[in-house]
Amino acid sequence: MMSDSRQAVFPLIEEEWLLATARNIASAFKLRATGTQLRIRVPSRCTATNTDGWAAVIGDLGKGQPLLEIWLDRFSGHDDRQLSAWFHAEERSDITAIVDRMSAQLWPVRRVDVGDIDRESHLVLNKRLARAEFNAPLLVENGEFQSFYGIYDLASHASAKGTANFCNRATAFFEDVARELPAGAVAEEQLEVYPRIENRKVVASHLRRERSRLLATECKIRDNYQCQVCEMRFESVFGILGAEFAESHHIIPLSKLKENVATRLEDLATVCANCHRMLHRMDGTENDIPKLRAIIQESAKANQPKVTT
Repeated sequence: MMSDSRQAVFPLIEEEWLLATARNIASAFKLRATGTQLRIRVPSRCTATNTDGWAAVIGDLGKGQPLLEIWLDRFSGHDDRQLSAWFHAEERSDITAIVDRMSAQLWPVRRVDVGDIDRESHLVLNKRLARAEFNAPLLVENGEFQSFYGIYDLASHASAKGTANFCNRATAFFEDVARELPAGAVAEEQLEVYPRIENRKVVASHLRRERSRLLATECKIRDNYQCQVCEMRFESVFGILGAEFAESHHIIPLSKLKENVATRLEDLATVCANCHRMLHRMDGTENDIPKLRAIIQESAKANQPKVTT
């Protein structure tokens, strides 16, 4: 994988889609990058690549440090071009240091080297990426010193919802990595989810070890941003203002977590802000969600108007 300055004729609609998607991610991520070393910029153009597609740079980790890029290409081996989000460095050691840190803290990584890549009319995996491998981190080392660390997505330009989900995943991925680096800070709104735990250093340590924004985003997408307690969707109440808004709750309580046990998707549940705060005022057991759901249902029954004849 690398940028390719050769001129080629591509369907303009896909190139425009990539640039619009990259701009959306950069604009949204500017608000999320506080407390990290990320420098975000809105791209003005795409560059053709040797993977039959294009790339757009949306920022970097500092001068001379890895770039943040959004790609649309056929490297995954699928017929349709697929969106992806990458940290890209000319010096392999810059990426492997990040990967080693992230693999130990958050996610395992699939490594792709020169033996996994075919060079036909463009670079492509000789065994196409399985559906289950989308949205899971890849480390690509193509033998040309460059390295890439990122995720592929199944979003289609025909699906506005799919594109929005990719934007959320890409932003979450970049932020997870940035906050895991030595200079990164835990997002303040995550700290505030734990009102009963006053030691903020303990909470911050837990969030670094156990809370992946990418995993939380996957949880919300899986649950269609609907609270698993009260069934509220912010978009249904607040319209476009509430679109793609929700929180993720760790089903196993903070006090019950063991050291060095990675969180899985099935350990999380999507909740609204109100239910999330109420859950953290409860007993701290795995049964808190059904208990709170029952409380809400009983309250709704009690407040139903009585029918008189």
